[in-house]
Amino acid sequence: MNNSKNNEWIGIRIVLISSLCFAFVPTSAKIALDSGASLTTLLITRCFIGLFILAPLTYSLKRPILISMDKIPKVIFVSVVSVCLIATTYHAIEYLSIALVLMIIYLFPIGVALITQVRGEESLSVFQWVCILGVILGLGFLIFDGSVKSDIYGIIISIIGLLLFIIFIYYTGKLADDLGSETINLHISFWSVLFLILLILFLQAPIILPVSTMGWVGIFGNGLFYVFSYVLFFIGSKKIGITTASVIALTEPLFAAIIALIVLNQYLSVQEICGFGTTIMSLFFFIRFSSRIET
Repeated sequence: MNNSKNNEWIGIRIVLISSLCFAFVPTSAKIALDSGASLTTLLITRCFIGLFILAPLTYSLKRPILISMDKIPKVIFVSVVSVCLIATTYHAIEYLSIALVLMIIYLFPIGVALITQVRGEESLSVFQWVCILGVILGLGFLIFDGSVKSDIYGIIISIIGLLLFIIFIYYTGKLADDLGSETINLHISFWSVLFLILLILFLQAPIILPVSTMGWVGIFGNGLFYVFSYVLFFIGSKKIGITTASVIALTEPLFAAIIALIVLNQYLSVQEICGFGTTIMSLFFFIRFSSRIET
């Protein structure tokens, strides 16, 4: 029993580290884009970096490189979903404020929890549902900057992004449980590269490289942190369940706020402090009363 509890708490720590890694992704992407790199360049380099990192890592850990033929259609499906998710998120930001897009996208744990609850794969208590809503409310206070632009098209695109995120997390989590996190992320990177190449050729999208060293640092950081965040997330989700991992992953905006505080000296407002505190308390009680972690 103690070994089981220790294993689950290790899973929680792994997901927290995953969120910390993911908090660096938007900053790295912004550095690259501000240095002249195109969105197309950012997307395809991220997948190539994933291949170059995950291929030797998967081999050195003696994880399977090849997968059975029956799994390939599922991997292609989640790879396409992953690319479409990123595209819809950036597209939505063209019509809505970043705050509103993030507030919609961060509803994904509710969708994941509903799927696992309906399918009888995981069970959450009423109190845990209240905690999830508390986390979402806290993030709303933390993220909301008062500059919400209302556009029905942008909201529809954001909701599509939310649905894609739910589908990606749920089905990739199942594949990661079966194939291993390193293997599934390696294959997602591979198929995403092929899909993006076809898309670039079809749409004639420009590949524009950054004009400064910092731009290249941003591209490398974007790929590096993106890869490790997802690898660690699905390793952790195997230990604690995809629903709990999804809720804990919402600490990413908290880590982003801490990074901004330390690196950019961007201090939190009273509203943001309230959101920060609400999110932390809700997460604490969610984990404390998790049905998977006995005390």
